Amino acid sequence: MSLCDLCESQLDRPGHVPPHPRLAISATLRTASGQNAFVYRCGHCGETLLLASDDGDAADRWTRLDAEGWR
Repeated sequence: MSLCDLCESQLDRPGHVPPHPRLAISATLRTASGQNAFVYRCGHCGETLLLASDDGDAADRWTRLDAEGWR
């Protein structure tokens, strides 16, 4: 399934940008670095987005969660 326009516009934005209205939090994960990662699922397109930091020092960013993990 492909991303809807709302999810597409959410990608790579900083964590302080709130989720679009159709994103609902579905899980909170703990990363290997001890940080929290927040998993959101879109009620429109069904895609899963992740709000997390690539490492413990970087700010959270919105990314696409895929079968291989996140970028």
